[in-house]
Amino acid sequence: MTSALQSSFRFAPLFTAQALGLPPSLAPKVDAVLETLGDRAAGRDRDGGSLAKELRALAELGVTSARLATAQGGLGWSYAQNVDLLIALARADSSAAQSLRSHFLYVEHLVRHPALPGNAFGVAEVAGGKLFASATTEIGPIAVGAVGTTVAPDGQGRLRLNGSKFYTTGAGYADWVNVFAADTEGTHILATVAREDQGVTVVDDWDGVGQRLTMSGTMQFEQVLVDPARVRPRARSEDTPSGLQDAMAQLTHLATLTGIAIRAFEDAAAWLHGRKRHFSHAAASVPADDPLVQEQVGRLEAVAGTAMLAVRSAALQLQTPRDNALGDPYADGHRAVTQLQVVLPALVLDATQALFDIGGGSMVVAARGLDRHWRNARTLASHNPSPQKARVLGHEALNGVPLPTIWYAGTAAGAPANAAAPAPTLAVESQP
Repeated sequence: MTSALQSSFRFAPLFTAQALGLPPSLAPKVDAVLETLGDRAAGRDRDGGSLAKELRALAELGVTSARLATAQGGLGWSYAQNVDLLIALARADSSAAQSLRSHFLYVEHLVRHPALPGNAFGVAEVAGGKLFASATTEIGPIAVGAVGTTVAPDGQGRLRLNGSKFYTTGAGYADWVNVFAADTEGTHILATVAREDQGVTVVDDWDGVGQRLTMSGTMQFEQVLVDPARVRPRARSEDTPSGLQDAMAQLTHLATLTGIAIRAFEDAAAWLHGRKRHFSHAAASVPADDPLVQEQVGRLEAVAGTAMLAVRSAALQLQTPRDNALGDPYADGHRAVTQLQVVLPALVLDATQALFDIGGGSMVVAARGLDRHWRNARTLASHNPSPQKARVLGHEALNGVPLPTIWYAGTAAGAPANAAAPAPTLAVESQP
């Protein structure tokens, strides 16, 4: 049976593995993994399950290391190519794309800062097919910008990690986890530990209405032994432009939303293909001939295509530094991504809701899983509310206040509005 992923002549040719840039020897295998993700997405969203097998297969096939230079063991992909990969993953299953978000942000850091201390380890592990995730956010009465997780010596002088995190997206699928913590002097640091280390517990307690398979719940660390070589300061590198990290983290969500929009259009077209049943008072006897249905499908396609073009354009701006008056070579890209966050989520949310206007009651049958597109889009959009992004754009335009390079969630003001972002290793916004 032909799936929606195969049937779309509009988008399918753009997101084959070979079109993405994978060598012919690997492309069919990667296409098969994407097809499996796509075919099982609705059922897994409804019934539960795991993406571990498919994500591991992508890592073993070199997809998750493709951004590394060829000399580092990768394929030398550009940043824009990697964003296309995120769209392709989200088109198949949006949870798969988000589950790899922290991994791809870490890989981007490795590519752009290969000489920083500790990065040789990361490069080798990624090239060897290992997956990374991050554990950054703490929920509850935590002050903005503060951290309760600690790395401190035990009685024998060995470093031990203790604490609890939430929104640990993808950590349940990862081999290594970069943990945001504080040392005994209160200095913010990053500690990398293996997911299978003694004292590390992954709790699959994410119960959001969407993105259900992202393993975005709790991680607990109890007396976890930490290699001193895997501890580094969480201070921004001087050669990292201020807006780049925030922009790349946000663009990952926008690429995922784009994949959702594309899949919603494809599912609508696939559902309508050959369908004869229609309303007696409609303008045509079959849905495909009904001008109202044609308009709705056309709007779905327009949103998907516009989102794809906009995200690709922003990726190119973040790929290549550009001179500007702010002295930040990625300021224009950062602004473009912020502008997209104001507009694109609403377009995708409207499209995934309007999807149901093309048919009747059979479209809401749970087995079809069409409601997942809206739920997944709503979940992603809620991470970075558009009104907050619109406000900072207006504040910059009217008062000359630069866009914030990072933002925090917490109980009280503990960091300045334009505080230095976390280390480029973990450019992932805190969740509320």
